[in-house]
Amino acid sequence: TETAVSATESSSTDRPGLVSMLHELAGNSNPASVNEEQMFASVLYDRILNSMGEDVAEQYSALLDEKLLERTRADGFIYVEDAARAALKELESSGALTTVEAETIHAQAFQAAQLDDHTTALYDSRGDTKSIAPTATAMEKVLDMLLKFDNGELTSDRMPLSYQQGNPVTFSGLSQSSTSTAEISGNSAGYSNSETFTSYGVRNGGRQAWRIPESGPEYANKLMIVFKDGHTVYVNDTSNNYRESDGFVFKPGMDDGGEGSNSTSTSHGGIFLHAPYGNNSQKATLFWS
Repeated sequence: TETAVSATESSSTDRPGLVSMLHELAGNSNPASVNEEQMFASVLYDRILNSMGEDVAEQYSALLDEKLLERTRADGFIYVEDAARAALKELESSGALTTVEAETIHAQAFQAAQLDDHTTALYDSRGDTKSIAPTATAMEKVLDMLLKFDNGELTSDRMPLSYQQGNPVTFSGLSQSSTSTAEISGNSAGYSNSETFTSYGVRNGGRQAWRIPESGPEYANKLMIVFKDGHTVYVNDTSNNYRESDGFVFKPGMDDGGEGSNSTSTSHGGIFLHAPYGNNSQKATLFWS
């Protein structure tokens, strides 16, 4: 709770334009939850504001209002993603943004707006495909990703404005997660055992989650965990909980009779893992000696 609150408070200071736009699209100054399409339109505004300045950002905002009105159905439902992309296209066609600028901004916003593991689409708050998250959780994830874009830790390919939902999308990943197979093999040279597990889906905060059958100490005192994209985490005490600031969680499954985030117990009696926010790997490999 403290982390989520601090993320929300810092976002209102560090990214006031993004927050203001998100609240406007949600129709609430304190929305309990937001969806991917709302986040996408808001991050577009943030990316334009930070790279091109207030004038172009205000052009986007005015165009977005116009496109939202055009894409509002008789029952009040609004196609937010389509409206946001149409506004971006108009900025590009008018010369306010070059094609490279528009496609780079488009790629970053599309990637940052993902709240689930369906990474080739953005969803709203309706139906079986809805993708929503508590506002504080979504903002924490997005702020972390935007910071990585800004400091060069995370890069993205250009994404054509003609993109159609469901088509393959390619993004380059975190620089720390671009480990090649050869590098993984080299890093695992000191480990005599390994086992790969598949996640059981997306859970808290839109993170991939694993229930591994055995408890931490049944593997070893120490573990190296390598996600499919190469992101690597070292757990140096498998009998205790371990967390990292990017959202990674390790719970060993040691029954202590307690419950909650500080308990080492898990419902299945084995290791529980959360991947970092934004890491869509569905496989994780444990290495131990």
